[in-house]
Amino acid sequence: MRISTIRMLSANVISLPGPKRLGTMFCLCLLLFLSACASNKAGLKSPELPARHWLEEAPGIPVENRDKLEAAVPNLYDPNKIFSFEDCVYLAIQQSPLLVNSAVNLEIKRVELTSAIWQYLPEPRMSLHISNNLTQYNNDIRDTPADYGRPKLDIGFQASFPNPVATYFQHQARKIMVNIAIAMHRKAVGEAIHKIAQAYLQLQAKEKIAAAQKELLPLGKDLTAYWQQVEAVEGRQGISLNRARQHERELELMVEQTGMQETMQRTQLKILAGVEPAQRLQTGTGNAEEILAGFDGGKLAWDERWPVLEDEYLLQGQVKLADFNIMLAWAQYVPDMSLSYDRNPPSGQAQPPNGTEDYFLHFNFSFPLIDWGRRYRGVQTARMSKAQAFHEMSRKRTDYSNEWLQAEQKVTLAATQFKLAQTRYETAEMHYKEARIAFGTGTEQLPAVADCRETMVRARIAAIEAELELRLAKLNWMYLAGLLQERFLGPPAKELL
Repeated sequence: MRISTIRMLSANVISLPGPKRLGTMFCLCLLLFLSACASNKAGLKSPELPARHWLEEAPGIPVENRDKLEAAVPNLYDPNKIFSFEDCVYLAIQQSPLLVNSAVNLEIKRVELTSAIWQYLPEPRMSLHISNNLTQYNNDIRDTPADYGRPKLDIGFQASFPNPVATYFQHQARKIMVNIAIAMHRKAVGEAIHKIAQAYLQLQAKEKIAAAQKELLPLGKDLTAYWQQVEAVEGRQGISLNRARQHERELELMVEQTGMQETMQRTQLKILAGVEPAQRLQTGTGNAEEILAGFDGGKLAWDERWPVLEDEYLLQGQVKLADFNIMLAWAQYVPDMSLSYDRNPPSGQAQPPNGTEDYFLHFNFSFPLIDWGRRYRGVQTARMSKAQAFHEMSRKRTDYSNEWLQAEQKVTLAATQFKLAQTRYETAEMHYKEARIAFGTGTEQLPAVADCRETMVRARIAAIEAELELRLAKLNWMYLAGLLQERFLGPPAKELL
């Protein structure tokens, strides 16, 4: 409809006279331009953050095995790729929405640092004064200037000097804030790696449990067939057969339940890696044991790990930032300075009545005589904020030592529970072997053998779950020690703070 309207207007323009034709053609071209712009804007999509590797542009965040990471990233989008734990981590670093906020915050702090650098320079400003007489009562006076009653244009220049002390410490504070943003981004990446490792270990455990439960399906069918034969021979009422069928259905439902749990675990892993839940993500959990390879928390000490963690860097940054805030509060005592250039003469330097106007340079100082203690109260508030940051560092250090002790105790408890589950499984396995021997000699019936085997499989599942709890406890301890994220990010750079 828009094209037909434009064609109709073009046909009408041709029949117009020359001057009107030019004006109408100009309006028609303007209409075409606006319509084209409107159509282009209507077709634009909302801005989106592209998939990118944020760590490569973050100074102070070393990545160990960078060659391995760069080799892994191009193959992450292969449709036939089977993702290992490291691949899932690289994929999350590449595109996970969980890391976008901290990465964008890092970019914002860098821009603020650049702005702080430019604040060292004054901001020149140009002023234009256009004036004219509203009334002209002096036209008949003999000494009236020649430009009386005419518009007059005055041009002036002014530049306010920034507070040199405040500008310097603002610049230093922005550096600290960039370093804090880097440490926060490292911490966010470490949390994402921890969650992916948890999901990966849980997924492997679900696969093992599903494989164990599927071993019981043929056993349920054998029991059903056994009771069918027994009741056909003995002429029973079918109570045992109904129980066998119910038990067979129970075993099938258990397998379905575990399969659904495994699907949910894969969905969680996709969400952590930044993949849509409907998208296919093939994972291989065969190397899940490598996540905890080489970790022995008993050989580590919390007071040796605390100084190299992101939390320590963050708290040190807060203390240094409080120091700069104190200096910024003291900088408020520096008077304001400005430089101006115009034709406004100070007292005693006005030009004579018939002379030519001079240009004047003004250097102004401005400071309050009485501020009613406002600046002093600002200094005291900044000092108290530093005291809070210092005591927060002490509190966090104490909390970390307590968390370390709790993590060690949880690993010890989980190891004991795993040994107990293994012992129970070995006992159930021995009972099952005895039942099989008795069944082979004809002294035991199939239902007793089936009960022993089912007990053994359930004991194996309990051992798998106990092993999972032990691995998760070790993983939490490894994350608390900072070794899990250091595998991919390396230790924090010493020049951060």
